[in-house]
Amino acid sequence: EAEVIIKVLVSEAGDVTKSDIAVASVTPGTTVLAFNTGANAAAMDEARALGIPIEYYSVVYDAIESVESRMQEVLSPTPEGEYVGSAIVKEVFNIGGTGNIAGSKCRDGIIKKGSNVRVMRGDKILVETKVRTLRNFKAEVDTINSGDECGIGLVDYEDFEVGDVIESYVVKK
Repeated sequence: EAEVIIKVLVSEAGDVTKSDIAVASVTPGTTVLAFNTGANAAAMDEARALGIPIEYYSVVYDAIESVESRMQEVLSPTPEGEYVGSAIVKEVFNIGGTGNIAGSKCRDGIIKKGSNVRVMRGDKILVETKVRTLRNFKAEVDTINSGDECGIGLVDYEDFEVGDVIESYVVKK
């Protein structure tokens, strides 16, 4: 069974300092959690330059929830497959009898009717399913290419939000 190990690199009182950021920079993927405190300007500049996120919390349960959420992301399965293309949801349309359709724009590659897709919100996989319907304006089509706008209907999923990404992939044999 998979597991995630959390390492607390520094735990001390006071503002986040440049030396805290230096410690965080040694370990890839580190996030600095600040509880009921701030970060001085030098620390914020250093964190920005090194790409180290600083998260601020005033409620301890929010900090715990953030860490648990990150652990779940590491443990969540990513389907095996070769990336084919993606579309970003620009608008959600409720089509009576059909349900919600993702009004989208193909960002890169292609999206095909019947293809395997995963719906991503941020870096979370919401669902893995297949393309049920694919429309370009009012015409039903088999393929959408990069730059084209389309309406995407998925099998057993319609809880789209603007900004979701629909990634298409081919399962490796």
